[in-house]
Amino acid sequence: MSALANRRVLVVEDEFLISAMLCDMLIAASAEVVGPAANVSAALKLIEENKVDGAILDMNLNGQWIDPVAEALTQLAIPFVFTTGYGANVRSQKFGARTIEKPYALESVEAELALAIEDGARSQCD
Repeated sequence: MSALANRRVLVVEDEFLISAMLCDMLIAASAEVVGPAANVSAALKLIEENKVDGAILDMNLNGQWIDPVAEALTQLAIPFVFTTGYGANVRSQKFGARTIEKPYALESVEAELALAIEDGARSQCD
């Protein structure tokens, strides 16, 4: 069974085809997809209205940085990973988040998000 089974995962990605592929990969891992959202305001609304166990965030949404979403998730202690075509940068360091380079495979998404959720659960117990 996948480490993401029955987890509610927020997807924030502005590229439709990448978003659809990512959602399909998560469903194949038995996760429940929240979203997807293609912009910051839609993502923030989904966070307000849904229980989320973890999130996958594209760092740059049509020129807008994802920081407000990462900040909201951090305040709620919801773990997340970044996806990017630019490589790890100051955002991944600022938020202490794992980064998945595009293009990605199910195995890397599943592994990195599962580790982020596991790390988040451990830090809540400390």
